[in-house]
Amino acid sequence: MKNKVTLLVVATAVLFGVGCASTVTVGPKANDDGYVGASASTKGASVTVPFVKAEVKATEASKKK
Repeated sequence: MKNKVTLLVVATAVLFGVGCASTVTVGPKANDDGYVGASASTKGASVTVPFVKAEVKATEASKKK
């Protein structure tokens, strides 16, 4: 039971401490690097198809003072 509570607390802290930012590029500029591709890492993910590129990147939330 204690492990489940610890996991829940850590998951909640990560959820509120880290967010994500997404961008979508449409048109010929989306295919500057290639026409088809996909990549994923701990820093984010990217998918490229003809005339569309979508990216999701992890961001850290900043606290207001």
